[in-house]
Amino acid sequence: MIRLSGRKKERRSKDLLVSVVNLQNKVKIDKKYVQRIAKEAIRLGTRDSGKLWKGKCEAGIIFTNNSYIKGLNRRYRKVNRATDVIAFSMEEHREFTPCLPFSSCILGDVFISAERAKVQAKDFRHSIKKEIAILTIHGILHLLSYDHQRKKNGLAMRKKEEEILTRLGISKNESGK
Repeated sequence: MIRLSGRKKERRSKDLLVSVVNLQNKVKIDKKYVQRIAKEAIRLGTRDSGKLWKGKCEAGIIFTNNSYIKGLNRRYRKVNRATDVIAFSMEEHREFTPCLPFSSCILGDVFISAERAKVQAKDFRHSIKKEIAILTIHGILHLLSYDHQRKKNGLAMRKKEEEILTRLGISKNESGK
């Protein structure tokens, strides 16, 4: 007899595709860990809004070095310095990527400077793995239209970040390796 327990959970996971690409070689990246963090951030980030989770959904997480992300920051934000994370949401360009019943909804791409993450992990006295989780969640929330430029929106975004970290068993405020 074939047991089907767990298949429902497996199918749900297949509705969400997170591609992880590593374009740098200074920091080892655990791609499965990053996928798990990103998928949970998407699930929890959209849970209350009802925007997504009605069908298939895709996102990309790309790890770069400081030079690469500085170029992106200069080109698209007109800021000539490296940053830790930058997100390019397809929400702004939805007319080019419609969410049709038979296709995937493309959220966009999150670029993370692995070099910058390593420095920040040391500065905040926690592991690089934890810093990568924090930056992944932050970037995913940007793809989901969260913003921290205005104080009110920033508080909502920080609260959602904390909620996701807690659900994943990671505390942003405590150090730990």
